[in-house]
Amino acid sequence: MVGTRANLSREVFGIKSLQRSFETIVFADVVDSVRLIDSDEEGTVQRWLSFVDAVELDISERKCGRVVKRLGDGIMLEFDDPIDAVRGALKMRQDLAKVNQRDPKLQRIEIRIGIHTGEVLRGPDSDLYGKDVNIAARLAAAAKPADVMASASVRDALANSVDAEFEDIGPVFLKNVPNPVHAFRVVPPHEVARVMPMMSSEDLLPTIAVLPLVVRNSDEASVWGDMLTDDLITALSRSHRMHVISRLSTVGISIQKYEPSKLSETLGADFLLSGSCSVGKNRHVLDLSLTRARVGRVIWSERIEVEAAEVLKKNVIFSELANQIHLAILDLEMKRAVSHPVPTLDSYEILMASVALMHRLSPTDFNRAGELLDALIERIPHNPVPLSWKSRWHVLKVVQGWATNRTEEARQALNLTHRALDLDPTNSGALIAEGFVQTNLFHDLDEAEELYNSALEYEPSEATGRALRGTLYAFRGDGARAVRDAERSLLLAPRDPHRFFFQCLAGSASLVAEDYPRALELIKSSLRLNRLHMSSHRMLAVTEWRLGNQVAARRALEKILRLDPGFTVSKWKRSTPSADLPVGQAFAKTLKEIGVSD
Repeated sequence: MVGTRANLSREVFGIKSLQRSFETIVFADVVDSVRLIDSDEEGTVQRWLSFVDAVELDISERKCGRVVKRLGDGIMLEFDDPIDAVRGALKMRQDLAKVNQRDPKLQRIEIRIGIHTGEVLRGPDSDLYGKDVNIAARLAAAAKPADVMASASVRDALANSVDAEFEDIGPVFLKNVPNPVHAFRVVPPHEVARVMPMMSSEDLLPTIAVLPLVVRNSDEASVWGDMLTDDLITALSRSHRMHVISRLSTVGISIQKYEPSKLSETLGADFLLSGSCSVGKNRHVLDLSLTRARVGRVIWSERIEVEAAEVLKKNVIFSELANQIHLAILDLEMKRAVSHPVPTLDSYEILMASVALMHRLSPTDFNRAGELLDALIERIPHNPVPLSWKSRWHVLKVVQGWATNRTEEARQALNLTHRALDLDPTNSGALIAEGFVQTNLFHDLDEAEELYNSALEYEPSEATGRALRGTLYAFRGDGARAVRDAERSLLLAPRDPHRFFFQCLAGSASLVAEDYPRALELIKSSLRLNRLHMSSHRMLAVTEWRLGNQVAARRALEKILRLDPGFTVSKWKRSTPSADLPVGQAFAKTLKEIGVSD
């Protein structure tokens, strides 16, 4: 294994044993040293020796390698870790460039560097021998001035490093090396123009990188760390609420070795999931942390225990993890959106915060959600997602009783969904938003049903569309179909942060199906999650009354009137699509029986 010294030894010529080990060798030599010495012998030698002294001091202080020997106009170094070797080589190049700025151009020292990882023989004097040492020296000789040239063995060990980029040179024929060596030019990342994804400026999902788990208690059990890391990535990748960076992009990367901000820049990640695990015979313990990458702040941590047998079976052992992480991010973005100016927020932060604030259903939070969505639409006017959410915002404003002009809210909501569907006619979120508008503001159930059906054809597992279609069936009095869709939505959104909304809609379906105990269970659960949701309060009162719990029903009515002192049956009829349908008429009758004024 690269970077791990072997303890194998053998007798050579019967004299003394030579130790074999895998090392990364760095050779550096001065370009055109003869000319430099001819023009300024003493000055050249002094500058070179001073530079080599600085190199030796640097790697000694960092405890990452050693100078094997000085070679007159060259230097040979060894490192256990190829990452340290590449860092050292690039730092030599950088430091020498700074030194050269003080000297006349003709007196500047240029070096070329070769790096190779392989098996070496270590003599009694700690000198290194062998064909792999020769390859490193020949790579240096083949490099251009100021260049660092590495073999494929180095590049493979650093394939995911954030310290360097590798430019493929191809097979290179080296002196006294029988076969060509595949070589790469090594350059610092900042010298290479990054090719960014075209969608990045308008992407509205956070991106997470899962870093390899560190196995704390056994090097031999590292395979368990790899398996658990794979399972974590698989679990998060099933979520539609986040982007997850591929496993191969993060192999070999550690949050202990790199600053989170550096990883954020290199990987394009907003968040880093990292941690360690203790491997046991029957049970493994994971300690995980979620870090906001750009600032290096841990926003969530958790200890998780998993059965070893479950990992081997490849069961879904982290099914709840994605939801916990989503909730942690959601909580962070809500707090940031309330306390930070909009221009300082990323687009995905604005969207997540606005959706969360909208569903908290307090007037202050609700209005802030509208402001955030307006800012996001202004920032990315050609994205259907914020347009669709702002349309839903207008509908909820009417449903909650906060709209002063229902007609104007309906006009704005429909305009937004039309803009979204013009941009993407197949966007399920936009189709659902327009169905929501048609149902609740225009009371056109036939048009709404077509829109919901279209959305679910494109995305059958869309929980919101299925819940809203179930509610439409409930308005029509089709209890069986309403329950089927509504309960399916609960299955599709088991830990949704806005599940009070799904539970409320499922409760209305059970109410229409006359399954009052199930309706009561769902509605009470919804109110435990959001005590300001007016629809749930109204359904609670009606359900309690129909169950014969008259005292509980009138207590529920008291809460309704505290939240909305002007609530009347006629006001409710103006807002519901079912007012002229049997379901709505029966609901209004029950409200009157409880004591709601006409």
